[in-house]
Amino acid sequence: MLKIEKLSFKYGNKEILKDFSLEVEEGDRVALRGASGCGKSTLLRLIAGLETPFSGDISFNEKNITKLSPHKRDFGYVFQDFALFPHLTVKENILFGISEIKNSEKQLLLKKFSEMMRIESLLDNYPHEISGGQKQRVAIARTIITQPKILLLDEVFSALDEELKERVRLDILEVLKKLKITTILVTHDSRDAEVLCNKIIEMSVA
Repeated sequence: MLKIEKLSFKYGNKEILKDFSLEVEEGDRVALRGASGCGKSTLLRLIAGLETPFSGDISFNEKNITKLSPHKRDFGYVFQDFALFPHLTVKENILFGISEIKNSEKQLLLKKFSEMMRIESLLDNYPHEISGGQKQRVAIARTIITQPKILLLDEVFSALDEELKERVRLDILEVLKKLKITTILVTHDSRDAEVLCNKIIEMSVA
């Protein structure tokens, strides 16, 4: 499904990734685990098309997408800070990525994914009115409602306290299994990787 071959990347003269290779099969939930500075988030940005590699190739379903623009990859990206629009309600945030489909279909998808993420009671709230754990659920709902081919999660649990983190992890695992969505998770937390993923890739500084 996703194949990364000998990928290298530099910020200026600093080498972040060197000859990195990885294969992800459909339905896999893969954790990229390692200390800060080992290139985890950079790799996620390369997969998403937000950065261009110095060398190497990225293929999806046997098509080279190394230079393909992000919006043509149809991958979903959830950022560490959630990146919700503060002036939009939870409902408007979730529907933002599917603005071009029929309203009746929008409402069906909104109902399905808000219930799945257990945020149906929050739809009329604004981001500043909800908790960190709820914001995280909204950010994930906003991404998965677009039904991406791959879901990319960048340190999405780091802002949560341990008790809340464990509960949210299990809820999200249930959703990922139900949707059978291919997922790549960046984390430095072993528990995130062990609970959510069926494959763990240890990364180290290049």
